[in-house]
Amino acid sequence: MPQVDSIQELGQFFLPLAINGSTFPPHYFILDTGAGMSAIDVSLAQSLNLTTIGYAELAGTAGVINVPIKQIDTLAPLRRMLPVTELTQYDLIATTQDLSQFKVPYPATHEAGLLGNNFLRHFIVELEFLPPALHIYRPQGYLPPGVDGTRFINIWLDGHHIMRVQGRLDGWLEVDLRVDSGAASLSLAGPYLNLPVAVWKKLCDKHPEYYFYTTLNAGGMGGPVELNVARIGSLEIGSLRFDYPSVVVQPEQGIFANKDAVGFISLNLFESRRWMTIDYPAGRIYLGQP
Repeated sequence: MPQVDSIQELGQFFLPLAINGSTFPPHYFILDTGAGMSAIDVSLAQSLNLTTIGYAELAGTAGVINVPIKQIDTLAPLRRMLPVTELTQYDLIATTQDLSQFKVPYPATHEAGLLGNNFLRHFIVELEFLPPALHIYRPQGYLPPGVDGTRFINIWLDGHHIMRVQGRLDGWLEVDLRVDSGAASLSLAGPYLNLPVAVWKKLCDKHPEYYFYTTLNAGGMGGPVELNVARIGSLEIGSLRFDYPSVVVQPEQGIFANKDAVGFISLNLFESRRWMTIDYPAGRIYLGQP
């Protein structure tokens, strides 16, 4: 069960990768279950002379951008700064984005890319929150070590290959939620989730007393965004229940301008469980005890 090099900060895991054999300076990618396709920084793609094989339109939380798609011949996580050969992925495609504004908790280093589900879906990914550690390994045909086979959350990849779970709000409103490990933790006390305006309005129709108690400024793909924050009665995901979570209401722009947009959760919901195992092939998330 290979433990790979990683750094954790603000609920995000960053891992250095070998790209077409290049390992220095370290190319730190963010582990991103909210990305169907991986991404690579435009300057790194240019320095590695990656081949453009097409173009794609990407919708983020703040806008829509058109980007080239590059092919990466070989990509592998590192352990002790050496490639883990059994985790090598060949001919991986990645969008190209300017990630220079996103920093990594490593001296003089910015984010080199997003490691998305077109890589992760082949593996079992285990996240340890305290102390932080990241394990990635190929499925062996049996339960991952240390998990309770009767306690899990069902997951699936949607049409854009983004991870989803089913949730229930206030005990009655069933919703799909994206699981986005690439989203940094916000400066909010307690558990929270992000919702589109349409879902927020449904909740308010039944609970007109709901109100925004604060506003946050955040950055996302496409630019800055202002976020209103309220509180609801409960959030349930599988056997997990969170009372009085905050809800961050996403304005109707970028990906949230789509009438079919769904909300999302990040790793902050799971950190109290000590560890989290994502079994992509089995379509399950296993969690430790609080």
